[in-house]
Amino acid sequence: MNTHAITEYFELRKKQFDIDRRLEELKPAVAEELRKRNRVAQLDGYNLILSTYVAWNYSPHVDTLQKQLTEKKRNEREDGTARIKDRRDMLVLKALRGAGAVREESETYDEWEPEGTPPSDV
Repeated sequence: MNTHAITEYFELRKKQFDIDRRLEELKPAVAEELRKRNRVAQLDGYNLILSTYVAWNYSPHVDTLQKQLTEKKRNEREDGTARIKDRRDMLVLKALRGAGAVREESETYDEWEPEGTPPSDV
């Protein structure tokens, strides 16, 4: 077993957590500055562009349809109708209790879900 690769991975992920936290802290100020600059800033041959996304609240009818679709997908996996299209390995780093503030949030991977785990309810 190559423990050096695992140790290096841990160290890099911890650094990435710190960088991601700091980027999130800076985001509001950077977004405000980009709004003043026509939503773009250039530096060292790169453009930093502000894009705005929206989230929607749908009608109860659409929410019901989404829940029905989720249930039908779950049923097809359970009854064998659905087939695995592909598999990917995804590494997840979780801190042990008391091991500090390093913690990775569960990511959504579009249609990807942990093997053997049904999708969460909508």
